[in-house]
Amino acid sequence: MNVLKNLVQTHLKRRFNKLRIATLGLTGCSGCHVALVSLHEKLLELLKNAELVHSYILTDEKEIPENIDLGIVEGSVRTTHNEEKVKELRDKTKILVALGSCSCFGGVQGLGNVYNVEALLTKVYKQTVTTVEGLIPTKDLPEVFKVKPVTEVVKVDYMIPGCPPEVESIAEVLTAIVQGKTPTLPAKNVCDECPRERRNIPPKELKRLHTGNPDPKICLLEQGYLCMGPATRSGCGAKCPKANMPCEGCYGPCEKAWDQGLAMLDALTAMMGKVLPNFKMETHPGMFYRYTYASSILSKLSKMVKKR
Repeated sequence: MNVLKNLVQTHLKRRFNKLRIATLGLTGCSGCHVALVSLHEKLLELLKNAELVHSYILTDEKEIPENIDLGIVEGSVRTTHNEEKVKELRDKTKILVALGSCSCFGGVQGLGNVYNVEALLTKVYKQTVTTVEGLIPTKDLPEVFKVKPVTEVVKVDYMIPGCPPEVESIAEVLTAIVQGKTPTLPAKNVCDECPRERRNIPPKELKRLHTGNPDPKICLLEQGYLCMGPATRSGCGAKCPKANMPCEGCYGPCEKAWDQGLAMLDALTAMMGKVLPNFKMETHPGMFYRYTYASSILSKLSKMVKKR
């Protein structure tokens, strides 16, 4: 009887000493939650010291429970409902982690901030060929506004950038938190992880990716292909350049970069200032702020200009 009692007490002690984890998804594709599941055995190791008490993608519970130790949020803030839920999670959790580029910087959908919300809704619901009724939904729906990163709405303790983040990055940060340590992110840029040869020879022109065949051994920028490696935080293992694809900047700005797009423009100007094309407001963000426009200096300046 004493043996059984001891076993029960040990089980309860382990159970109630575990960290309580909750995840939340806002405006996004759920890819970061898929990346969480892709931890595989590492996830099982993590759950030895923690338990998942709420996850919108795994459970059908609407309410976020109280007393959360670690909250993980994916997606950007696009509606009043998004804003309410992330504030609720922040109030109920001790540590909040922004997971993925949407949560950290606004993500790809942040490019929608180049246009006003009314224009976007009109285009989607009234002007597309496949839309039949041509009515913008309004009844009992949350208000839609400009895209905001979670970091702009609530205090975030740690960020795990990427679209989606690499499994190793997620595992390192979450394991450190569960163990009571302070997680850190790589301070270098993608170029530091890239095996391609750099010859310090500036290109004569900027090329579109579909033109020509990039040399798989030479720096893509030196070949004229816009690669965001110089202005993007490392941590992905330079997977895109290794696959003969230019870096798109999903890991966000480097440690010392004030603004990702400005850092990239600075690098390009120094390298090939004479062949830079004339940029338009509509195309510049897509080239230099594909994942970070919503949190960029350019976005803030644009808001100031429009208010005048």
